[in-house]
Amino acid sequence: QHSRRQPAKSGLEEAPGRMATTMLVGEGAKLDVHGCETVDMASSFGKALLEFSFIVMAAVTVLLAINASKSKAVGKVLFPAAFVTGIASISYFSMASGGGWVIAPDCRQLFIARYMDWAITTPLILICLGLVAGVNKWDIMALCLSDVLMIATGAFGALTVGNVKWVWWFFGMCWFMHIIFALGKSWAEAAKAKGGEAGSVYGRVAGLTVIVWFCYPIIWVFAEGFGNFSVTFEVLIYCILDLISKAVFGLILMSGAGSVGYEAI
Repeated sequence: QHSRRQPAKSGLEEAPGRMATTMLVGEGAKLDVHGCETVDMASSFGKALLEFSFIVMAAVTVLLAINASKSKAVGKVLFPAAFVTGIASISYFSMASGGGWVIAPDCRQLFIARYMDWAITTPLILICLGLVAGVNKWDIMALCLSDVLMIATGAFGALTVGNVKWVWWFFGMCWFMHIIFALGKSWAEAAKAKGGEAGSVYGRVAGLTVIVWFCYPIIWVFAEGFGNFSVTFEVLIYCILDLISKAVFGLILMSGAGSVGYEAI
């Protein structure tokens, strides 16, 4: 249930709400941390969204794994995509079942499992894109390192208050722009040079990735950043973005498996 953040009382006086317990995402979770009187937490609707996302991610994982096993060449692309949704399903199960979160210093419920998920799955998404585009492994590795740094700085910022939060956000955006530039230019050119249907499939999955990934830092600004969005609304938006960037992404890759010529990878 959503509750507004209130500043803690100063001195030795015990604030009335300091020892309150919220029975929502984490049953029996004590909120007496960071001097918070109340904590903004996901509602029962937010919990239902997490459960729904878990089910969808798990179902898509099974579908991708079945199709990935059809040939070794197709598996090179679809197995990483299956790991993306599989890891995401574990993360969503953790959050839906009451774990995977901490109370951030700004008195908001922060799903740290989400950042752990992103730190693994987003590099896997880049590996899938790199394989389709036909770029070399060193280019893929460089972009994956930028990606991990981007996720790490986002997590550090979410766990910080004050002006330093926005320093972390700026660092993350620097790595983010490196990724977007590579996906939109050098990797797109590599996919086009590869010939066949690779350019078309890459254009669809890379275009989807760029558009959706642009939404994440914007949501971060108003959720983990300024705290304008409630945690429940934050859960809603991140669930939608994750389902598009991972489940839909994998299904598009699967639909192009027969025409791209993954055997050439």
